[in-house]
Amino acid sequence: MDNGAYQKYKQENPDVYTPLSTYEYLEWFVHEMTVTEMVVCGLAGVLVLFALYKLFAKKKNKPSDDPDA
Repeated sequence: MDNGAYQKYKQENPDVYTPLSTYEYLEWFVHEMTVTEMVVCGLAGVLVLFALYKLFAKKKNKPSDDPDA
């Protein structure tokens, strides 16, 4: 079944293992962020801050003699 084609292929196309340390830099993002992506991230941040504000404002205004506090 084997006519030596695999050995010939491996000889013509050797395995190349390149460790990550050989790269000069690694980037967090593949590309620069677009305006739309920045707006979505900014909106998400504003919503998180608003939710935290509402959470702490609710706890602050709750009476301390309440047994659920």
